Amino acid sequence: MRTLVRNLRYGLRMLRKNPGLTAAVIATLMLGIGATTAIYTVVYAVLLAPLPYPHPEQLVMVWSKVNGHNNGMSAGDFLDWKEQSKSFQQLAAWTGVSFNLATQDQPEQFDGMRSTPGWFSMQGIPFLSGRDFLPEEGVPVESAGRESRGDWPSDPHQRRTLYRRGSVVGGSGGSFRL
Repeated sequence: MRTLVRNLRYGLRMLRKNPGLTAAVIATLMLGIGATTAIYTVVYAVLLAPLPYPHPEQLVMVWSKVNGHNNGMSAGDFLDWKEQSKSFQQLAAWTGVSFNLATQDQPEQFDGMRSTPGWFSMQGIPFLSGRDFLPEEGVPVESAGRESRGDWPSDPHQRRTLYRRGSVVGGSGGSFRL
């Protein structure tokens, strides 16, 4: 223990005698600590942080393989998989699309998705108003994100709106991202 204390005192004396070396040592420590913090932040966010879904350990994404590459599946394949599945509690399909919305001011294009009923409940996305698509609405349905323009009273924050053949069935909060 005495040797450690003596070595620390000697090191501090040397650093006091050489201010240039002291500045270099402090800068090196600062860069090392900053880089380590940045790396661990990224590792936590990408690999260790829990996913924002209920029971994320139960969610999987299933692909079809064409010539050794992951590929989307046809609606017929999805319906067959859903009907014959014994391993999954629930299956839902989705794809990203762009929508055109004609308003009185001007046409507007926004990104959204097409999904089957149950996709939103499977993801644990809460609804502020309305409902999710019902199983009997089993044809592929459309949903899309769009900024509110006063059509949702009492909350000016961004809303996500679920559309089915031109009518609104529900809306979720602004934290939901496609």
